[in-house]
Amino acid sequence: MSDLTRRTALYGIATGSAAALAGCTEAGDPGSDGSGTDAGDGGGGGDGGGTDEIGTAVQRVGTALLRQEWSRTERRGYCVLIAEAGDAEWLLAEASDSVREFVEETDFEESMLCYLESVGPTTCHDEIAFGAVGIEGGTLVADATVRGPRDEEVACGEAITYPAALLRVTSDPLPEAARLSVTDGWGETGTVRNDD
Repeated sequence: MSDLTRRTALYGIATGSAAALAGCTEAGDPGSDGSGTDAGDGGGGGDGGGTDEIGTAVQRVGTALLRQEWSRTERRGYCVLIAEAGDAEWLLAEASDSVREFVEETDFEESMLCYLESVGPTTCHDEIAFGAVGIEGGTLVADATVRGPRDEEVACGEAITYPAALLRVTSDPLPEAARLSVTDGWGETGTVRNDD
């Protein structure tokens, strides 16, 4: 039987707890617009040579901000890294107040943001869940999955939807790039990079 190392334990915690939904899972009004944060510790480090601990928080973005910039038939999603407060101005022109507050609350000395949007086939495909968040060689890596209805009895309208979320990552050092494995609402998976 192998010994349980700190890194293995942290990775196990990350796999379970960093599957942060792109919505609010803290106590609050479930009838709200779904905005909020969900913080947890991610395991990571990889070969990036830094801390083994990664803090994460997720903010659901009600309406995708860049869906005109990419084709859903050519890729699974689109992501942007935000390393400084000023980097987000062009992106947030039509963002909600809760999204803007989430960005304003980010300490860019210790954290950075990754904005991600994907696509789904119904109005119930309105959330993105993150998992296996880590840093490898200075690159943020994570799994991201579009969440559909969790109850078969729920009636969903047929419409192409573009769920989006902001993932806040706190680590030392901070990642300089992002490589996400994104599964869209049809179950198709592809790699999405911030420099695509």
